[in-house]
Amino acid sequence: MTKMLLATMITIAVAVGPSYAQQAKTQDQLIGSWKVLNLKATIGDKVTFPLGERVAGYVTITPTRFWLLFVDATRKAPAAPTLSDPEAIAMMKTQVAWTGKYTTSEQTSEGIKLTAHVDAASSQAIFDTDRTYFLRVSGEKMTVTGSVIVPMTGQTSVVEFELVKSD
Repeated sequence: MTKMLLATMITIAVAVGPSYAQQAKTQDQLIGSWKVLNLKATIGDKVTFPLGERVAGYVTITPTRFWLLFVDATRKAPAAPTLSDPEAIAMMKTQVAWTGKYTTSEQTSEGIKLTAHVDAASSQAIFDTDRTYFLRVSGEKMTVTGSVIVPMTGQTSVVEFELVKSD
């Protein structure tokens, strides 16, 4: 009887153990700095690249905070350190930056659900909003998808960006 009870307990521990360990490991995999490889936005069947086809930037995820800064990698440098009004407008339209505290939820078929509350942003259009994404980590790469307001267009779009671990 004791051997059967021990065998049952071991079987349960083995069955439950990997699930818990996998969940913790997956959430831990989000922490760090990630370099953006591409960014696209989709409304219906229309795909756009809000920051151009060559985007640069990073996402940094700490245990409590999500930071994002993306720019159009082809934008021109200003003529001087003090931006002219047209240069300032061009710079604003070719970047997005925001930060906020976040929570993660259950692992779904779409990935780990992450909800960030934006508490500082380059655009007031997204300040004090929640941005929900689904993150999938595969080795050194992460894919992020979510339906959010795109500051460059003001439209709610399904965005997808791919990242590679940079630290």
